[in-house]
Amino acid sequence: MEMTMDVYDGDYLGAYRRFLEHFVANLSQDDQLPVRMTCREVRDCEITGAIADITLKHLNQRICPPSLQAYLVKLVREECTILFQKQPEECGYRPQEKKFSPLKLMQTVTNKVNAICQRYLDNSRLALLPPPPSTPLPLASSYAIKNRRRKMEDRSVILHDLHTMFSIKNDAVVNYYAVFDGHGGQEAATYCAAHLHQYLIESPHYPADPEIALRDAFYTTDSRFIECDETKNSGCTAVCALLYDKTLYIAWAGDSQAALIKNGRGINLTITHKPERPDEQSRIESLGGEVIFYGSWRVNGVLNVSRSLGDAKYKPFVSGEPEIKKIELDGTEDFLIVACDGFWERATEDIVASLLYEYVSSGN
Repeated sequence: MEMTMDVYDGDYLGAYRRFLEHFVANLSQDDQLPVRMTCREVRDCEITGAIADITLKHLNQRICPPSLQAYLVKLVREECTILFQKQPEECGYRPQEKKFSPLKLMQTVTNKVNAICQRYLDNSRLALLPPPPSTPLPLASSYAIKNRRRKMEDRSVILHDLHTMFSIKNDAVVNYYAVFDGHGGQEAATYCAAHLHQYLIESPHYPADPEIALRDAFYTTDSRFIECDETKNSGCTAVCALLYDKTLYIAWAGDSQAALIKNGRGINLTITHKPERPDEQSRIESLGGEVIFYGSWRVNGVLNVSRSLGDAKYKPFVSGEPEIKKIELDGTEDFLIVACDGFWERATEDIVASLLYEYVSSGN
């Protein structure tokens, strides 16, 4: 389990210094691959998400405080953009193709992260770091079963203070959580984890209308992944939660789900996209596809979900269009759970609620 907890005792500069000292002390000059990198080239349109993804992977090897994460990503993104303009080829950019070499890009970004962290160890610079948001960032944790399967095709994302991270001029405190359950390879889930939030904040409707922006983000992620997916086999279901001040937006495609836990009970927020769902079956058949029972109900006898991102071979029968739900929070909510179908197949919302309350009351 990985948990992100922000600074709550007021001594945020002390907490930031402790992280920076620990991070810098553990840097290895000989490590040419400090983070796992993508195997494919990065296009111009993907660079914002790629920089943030590499930066967060590098920082979170040492558990960076969430409010500091957001500001460091902002700095790295801004300084890398300037560097790309001044020394594009040294950063792995090929202007004719409008693509970055994945190795050189990763090394450029991680070197920039290292330099910024070393720079802010100076007391005069450390004092310039902004405090955490006045509204405390939520405590978040993620869990995945590792080493049980030959391949891990799922990804999860926790992004706190999205507006600081991507320089959105808006006073709202916005946090983003997502789970991408991959199939046919890890490529789709990996792409969505790095880029769906990028396309969200790049939508012309964000931040004025998060619902339309989320829909835009799913469409853009789906189409741009399909453009670059050489295998045409990979796909993933998606469930995203955007906590925008006191409003929660849930967007999903497929059978991953989200639930709110409040007053001792669990509330399911999603309806899974399965081929046997009457409206989904009607949509598929109207497009010329079939819903066939082969162990379970499947689109054209193959996929057992009717919506996903990627899965180029099964478009348009398998749609990337999300359903979106908007929930006004009243302050009585205790937990938000975002998980893949494997979790929900083994636990109902009320069972999860009972386990969570029992765990918290135990004082662990």
